Amino acid sequence: MKTFFARISIVACALLLSACAASDLPGFQNAYRAYDVPQPLVERIKAKFQAHGLDQASVARDSTGRIQLTGTYRNEDEVDQAFTIVQSIVGIKSTSPFYPTHILQKRWERAAGQALDAYAHGARHASAMPVKRALVVGINHFADPYHLPDIQGADDAVVVQAYLKQAGYTVTALLNERATKANIEAAIARLGGEIGPNDQVFIYISSHGNVPVPTPAGQDQRKMSIMAYDSGDQNTVKSNDRTEILLHFQNHAVPDTLVQDLARKPSAMTRVVIDTCYSGDMLDDISDDSTTYILQTNGGRSEREGISLASWTGPAYTAKGIRFSDDGAGAGASGGQVGGAAAHTAVDRNRSGYQIITATSTNEESLGPKSGHFASPLDPGRTLRGSYFTQSLFDYLAHDNGQLDPAFRDAQRFTSSTAVEVSHGNAHQVPRQFSTIPAQQNDLFQ
Repeated sequence: MKTFFARISIVACALLLSACAASDLPGFQNAYRAYDVPQPLVERIKAKFQAHGLDQASVARDSTGRIQLTGTYRNEDEVDQAFTIVQSIVGIKSTSPFYPTHILQKRWERAAGQALDAYAHGARHASAMPVKRALVVGINHFADPYHLPDIQGADDAVVVQAYLKQAGYTVTALLNERATKANIEAAIARLGGEIGPNDQVFIYISSHGNVPVPTPAGQDQRKMSIMAYDSGDQNTVKSNDRTEILLHFQNHAVPDTLVQDLARKPSAMTRVVIDTCYSGDMLDDISDDSTTYILQTNGGRSEREGISLASWTGPAYTAKGIRFSDDGAGAGASGGQVGGAAAHTAVDRNRSGYQIITATSTNEESLGPKSGHFASPLDPGRTLRGSYFTQSLFDYLAHDNGQLDPAFRDAQRFTSSTAVEVSHGNAHQVPRQFSTIPAQQNDLFQ
C-alpha cells in the first residue's frame, strides 16, 4: 500500500512540475487559459456577419472558450472578413486561429485558373539575360488623412530608390498618390512576369499595415495586408464603428500574399525589406463593452502583444498606425514606421539567394523621430529624414559600399538602442533578418 501511495505522490508531483514548466512556455497562457466571452459580443459578431452577407458563417466556442469560425464560406476572402469582424469585437487573444473547414473555393484553385488564363492569353515570358529589378513603394500621406495619418514612408522610399539606381537596378517607384491599390497590384503583376532566373530582385515597401488574420497553415501563423494611398477614403469611411472601418481597409488593401508570391519567383537573388505596421494599441481609450472585455482579458493591458493599429506617441518619437475618432488622436499627426509585416511572411528556407529584412521583431513598433529628422549615426552633422531603421540601414550601406550584412548589423544596433533611448525604456525595436545569401555575395553593387 505504501508503494502504491508513493507512486501516486510521484505522479502527482510530476504532473504539478510539468504544469508549472508548461506555464512558462511561450504561448501557454493563450493556449490553455479559459476565455469567458460575453454572449452579447457573440450576438454582435453574428449580426455583423449578416450585415456583410456572410449568411452561412457562424461561430462557436472552442475548448478554451475562444470564438471559433464555423459554418460555410464561399471563398477565403469571406473567411478574412469573418476573422476581421471577430477580432475587432473580442480581440486577437479571444479569437481562435483555427481555420474553418467548409470553404467552397480555395485561393489556390482560383490562382490556378488565373494562371492558366494568363498563359492562354500569351503572358510575357521573362528574359534569361540578367537584370537588376526593383519595386519601391512608399507613402507619406493618404486619401483618408483622418484614419491614416501622415507617415514617412515616401521619405524612406526616396532614399531607397536613389540608392538602388546607383547600384544598377531598374526601379519601379510608386510614391504617395501614385501608390494606389490598382497601381501597386499592377506593378507586382508586371514585375512578376518580367523576373528571370538570373535576375536580382529588390522589393521595398513602407506604408501603414492592416490587421493580420489567421492563415490556413494554422499554428497561429498570420497574414496582413498593406495600405495603399486610396485604401481609405474619408468620403466613404464615415462610420465610427471600428469593425466597419477595418473591413473597409481590408477590402481596399494590397494582400501581402501578392508580395510573397512575387518574392518567391525564381531568381538569382531576391531581397525584401518591409517597413509596415500591424502592432500597437488599437483598442486603447475606446470606451465600450468590447474594449472593456478585451482589457479585462488582458489583465488591464492593451493588445500590443496581439493586434494593434492605433499609434501611440512619446515626447521624442512617433509610431504610425490607423486612428479612430475616439482614440484621442487628432487627424494629420505625423508618425514613424511600424514593422513586423514580414514576421509572418512565408520564407522559403531551402532557397538560395533569398533575404528578407523587417524593421522590427514580431509585434514591435518601428519608431521615427517626432520632428521627422535625426542626426546620422555616422556623421552627427548630417541629417536623415525618415524612420530610424530604414534611414540608418541605407546610411550604413553607403558607408559599407553596398555590403548588406554589416550594414544591417549596425542599423539593428543603432535602431534598438535609439528606440530604448527615445522611449525611456518603454518601447523596444529589434530589426530582424533571414538570409540564405553568403556574406561574400551580399553586395548590392555586384
